[in-house]
Amino acid sequence: MSNNLVDGFGRTVKKLRISITDRCNMQCVYCMPSNNTNWLEQNNLLSYEQITRLAKIFVSLGIEKIKITGGEPTVRSNVENLIKSLSAIEGLRSISMTTNGILVKDKIKILKESGLESINISLDTFKPDRFKAMSGIDGFYKVMDAINTALKENLPVKINTVIMRGWNDDEISHFVRFSKDTGCVVKFIEFMPLDGTGIWAEDLVVSKKKMIETINKDFDHLSPLHNDKSDPARLYTFEDGKGVIGFIPSITEPFCQNCDRMRLTADGKLYSCLFDKSSNDLRSLLEEGKSDIDIIKCINKSVQEKPEGIIKIIKTHSLRPTLNVMHTIGG
Repeated sequence: MSNNLVDGFGRTVKKLRISITDRCNMQCVYCMPSNNTNWLEQNNLLSYEQITRLAKIFVSLGIEKIKITGGEPTVRSNVENLIKSLSAIEGLRSISMTTNGILVKDKIKILKESGLESINISLDTFKPDRFKAMSGIDGFYKVMDAINTALKENLPVKINTVIMRGWNDDEISHFVRFSKDTGCVVKFIEFMPLDGTGIWAEDLVVSKKKMIETINKDFDHLSPLHNDKSDPARLYTFEDGKGVIGFIPSITEPFCQNCDRMRLTADGKLYSCLFDKSSNDLRSLLEEGKSDIDIIKCINKSVQEKPEGIIKIIKTHSLRPTLNVMHTIGG
């Protein structure tokens, strides 16, 4: 399968993140607005049939991997039906999902049977009280149950951990120990200005370099693994071979030059960059009965409009809170 999705900077798009809802049952400080959330109208969301049609078109153009996101994807009913439809697309190499873990425990088995190949579960702390302070709900034990259930079902688990100075940066080594004990890959994410609360500030960012310094004080020194340059996480392991951790250093070591992702929102807007406000409306084309060729033209237009990324924003000193809002564009 040839890939036709090459942008103006020579980057080839291979991954598509599909948000199926902007709604969430948590209110994390680094993501959701604290109040006055303007949810999308439910009748404006792409149907699962429309998502599957678009996914087939994307795969025909060279997309190899799809990740289902939100908001929180499990608040939308029968998500396993969408996974099953997507898994039947010829040429698609993998389907994964990002979830906060609150509702997913009872769906792990059917999601895996439907074709889900791995799951990213968000967890920012091992302290229940702190979990409530960061997420807005008392859900720590539900998330841990979901992680343990996925492990029992042999569904590969990756933990997404947003590190914020003064909030949870004292738990970095605890997450490393968790990876060593469970085999879960833990991905440490630098706090990005995609927060609906508007609290982002540079002094809240804990850099990849600082995290590595912290880890090396408590463990054998990290050794880098072979990393696909287009993957956002830089993966490492230890001398004893136990545990794999990754760093997503979007702020201090941006990797835009190797970005191979696009994002489709729950209402059918196609974004070529997480940090860009502009989008192209695929849902309107579906509603107007446009052909696959028309949709492909729109996708190609979006690819060609893909900006340099956060690198340019950093160069122009334009970083600021709510640069974009994560729950609406898809994590």
